[in-house]
Amino acid sequence: MKALKPDDLVHSGLLKWAEAAPHRVALSFNGKAISFAELAQHCALIGAAFERRHARLIGVCLPNCATVIEVFFAALMAGGSACIFDPTWPPTVLKKLVQDHAPNLLIAPPKILQSFGDALAKEQSLAPEEIKRIASKTGNASVLKSEPTPDTPFLIGFTSGSSGTPKGFVRSHQTWVDSFRHSAIELGTHAGDIVMAPGPLSHGLSLYAAIEAISAGASVIIQSEFDALSVLDAIAGHQATVLVVVPAMLDVLIGSADGKTYPSIDRIVTAGAKLSPQLRANVKRTFSNADTIEYYGASELSFITVAKASELCPPGSVGRAFSGVEISLGDRQGGSVETGEVGTIWVKSSMISSGYVGPTDGSGFRTDRPWATVGDLGHFDNQGFLYLDGREGSVITSAGYTVYPSAIEAILREYSGVIDVAVIGLPDSRWGEVIAAAIVLKQKTPESEQRLADHCKCYLEPYACPRRWRFVKSLERTASGKTNQSSLAKLFS
Repeated sequence: MKALKPDDLVHSGLLKWAEAAPHRVALSFNGKAISFAELAQHCALIGAAFERRHARLIGVCLPNCATVIEVFFAALMAGGSACIFDPTWPPTVLKKLVQDHAPNLLIAPPKILQSFGDALAKEQSLAPEEIKRIASKTGNASVLKSEPTPDTPFLIGFTSGSSGTPKGFVRSHQTWVDSFRHSAIELGTHAGDIVMAPGPLSHGLSLYAAIEAISAGASVIIQSEFDALSVLDAIAGHQATVLVVVPAMLDVLIGSADGKTYPSIDRIVTAGAKLSPQLRANVKRTFSNADTIEYYGASELSFITVAKASELCPPGSVGRAFSGVEISLGDRQGGSVETGEVGTIWVKSSMISSGYVGPTDGSGFRTDRPWATVGDLGHFDNQGFLYLDGREGSVITSAGYTVYPSAIEAILREYSGVIDVAVIGLPDSRWGEVIAAAIVLKQKTPESEQRLADHCKCYLEPYACPRRWRFVKSLERTASGKTNQSSLAKLFS
């Protein structure tokens, strides 16, 4: 297959703006500004070091820092891929994923690297403090000789699986380059923007926002961790124009503003959960000049729909088809459904991922080329606006993350004394859905809730841990043995 043109690489925008506007700020982190020229040069030097080591798959397991962005671009410049691991995963989950995906090099804090013991060879690991050292020893970035094709993978990201272990999905250069083109149309990111993306870079929303901003010649602000007051201070100090957050973070920011307004923000981009009518109304109280743009998508499918108030999108809808996307609703027999009827959401676009890599549980992403689905259910109204009606397998979306109840139930069943368990997502104005667990215990004690919560923290991602609990004598089930969802929901009402 023919190699991509220079403009068709995910890192092309960085190289373009390093030449066109070398002194413009590309990235701000904890008060330190990095220009486009500095970022491009540093990434190229690191990439040359990766290429010299023949490291084609670079694992990144870091809390938010400039190094995440630098290593991401460096891996691409070397013709390789970045594999983004979440540093908040329990050690058992992280070790399994590193073993399954076998990066040539894992970049992580010393504490995480030490937790692997002999399972990770010294030449396979690198602490972030050593990045400058390997870059300084490279000396010449011109040795980079990679020639990716449109199908060359550049990213392995992760989405939660029903087995409890996140599933790796693969993106190619062309899918993200096309995503940049279509998101520019819908989200409007341009070279004059200053984008605040305070969420974790291990989550697709913030990572994409940061890379898209740099590709467009905009400046992006990231922070080591989400702290509402410091985010608001940074917005004011940098006169940020775009804010990219999940609804839960937006709610916290508005609650922390204490009556102050931030008029420099002209767009708020949010995804991961539907904005509640109350939260949407509260936005104008703090971000008086902001247009709010919601999009619905999936890690495996990229953008699906966009909801804009300026287009009179109904409050309960996730919007119309995103630029470059076709949507079809199908029934269980593979046929189409009528307006107002619920069907599986199938998507056709050039932004769809290459699929899963590594072990999977068989659920989630499936294709009928050129169409693909993750099993979401929905219906159209007469104006062509899409509404979500749940997901196959009762998937929960909490704080922007996809969570499978069966994965949480499996972990809870491992706790001694648990006889039966059922997990459900409950509507929540801040989190989109809050995870709730109904438990049948052999013997309940005053410490049961805390002990079960601690048990979950040992084996589940923080966002997958239940926040609400009910202890019951028995769970009502249907004739087929499935939990009665209606009676389950009533336990928490």
